[in-house]
Amino acid sequence: MNIEIANRFQQLRKMHGLSQEELASRIGVSRQAVSKWERAEASPDTDNLILLSQLYGISLDELLKTGSVHLPDNGISLKKEDYGYTGAGAQAEMFPENYTDNEIYPQDNFSKRVSVPADRSGAKTDGKSSGGKGSNFESRYEKAIYRFENGIENKMDDLGKKIEKGMDKLADGMESFGGDTFSGRSGLSLFDKTFPLMIILLFALMTGIGLADPGWTVFLLLPLYYTFKSAVKKKSPMIFCYPVLCAFIYFFIGGLIGQFRPRWQDEWYGFMWLIFLTIPLYYTGYYAIKKRDLMIFCYPVLCVLIYLGIGLFTIHFWQHMGEVWFAVAWIPLLASIPFYYIVILHFRQKRCKT
Repeated sequence: MNIEIANRFQQLRKMHGLSQEELASRIGVSRQAVSKWERAEASPDTDNLILLSQLYGISLDELLKTGSVHLPDNGISLKKEDYGYTGAGAQAEMFPENYTDNEIYPQDNFSKRVSVPADRSGAKTDGKSSGGKGSNFESRYEKAIYRFENGIENKMDDLGKKIEKGMDKLADGMESFGGDTFSGRSGLSLFDKTFPLMIILLFALMTGIGLADPGWTVFLLLPLYYTFKSAVKKKSPMIFCYPVLCAFIYFFIGGLIGQFRPRWQDEWYGFMWLIFLTIPLYYTGYYAIKKRDLMIFCYPVLCVLIYLGIGLFTIHFWQHMGEVWFAVAWIPLLASIPFYYIVILHFRQKRCKT
């Protein structure tokens, strides 16, 4: 399908005040399908073309025509009479008789809502006078609401397109991975293929010896193993599932402590949750090194980690020092945040001048 017909589909949909989700619901397809039609990445089949022509109240020829879209004089409408379908011809039969006007056609108040003023003087599109400041304000209000709704719809369409493209790439990657696997070109070893079964056996073993609490965490080794192997192969640490590693350490060690030293378990969970603060440090640190830009590194999170980590550790073994740390240490750590960024910006500007 060419881009002109795709633009025609988008123009018709917006002209009738429908979002991609609403149009997809009306004709019984997914929103992704409608999005692909409007991006000329796919073409609707004959049944969907007929449904679109019925919904818009136009013939198939007019649906696929790339010329300008006709607007009724009294605003946007889907009524048959506005498009010349008042007779009992073949074209009129294209309208589904089991649909009511409320289901398929906009109401009159919708047409009034989208009929914006033709100019700033307050004159309305239906030719009636504005009639003073109140009408002028009302017309400006209607125009602002229309622009706001139209902008929201466009933003959501753009977001949907980006998400859909990402999902398409993910689906293509999964298909290619599956094709390589079954064709024997994936490079998976016998250990790779049997690793999930080994995890199940390990879980059963730990449960049998009374370690069911930390035993469930062995299932977290599945994403850790495969993402680590892929990260090493592609030389990209971003592929490695570091948040799952943090969860595995936190819950596995906490479960072991609960089995052998129950009174220490609360202290572990109350202190080692700080490991999750290393997640943004891991990803921003990698990008900062890769891009050679320390501005990317999440330095404020590092300050929070230092403040809470040292404070919780010292207050446990030396309560007085811990209280002093919490009372004083936040001042230099907080002051170091703007100092960090000011120094980086200073040297960056100096380097640019040279």
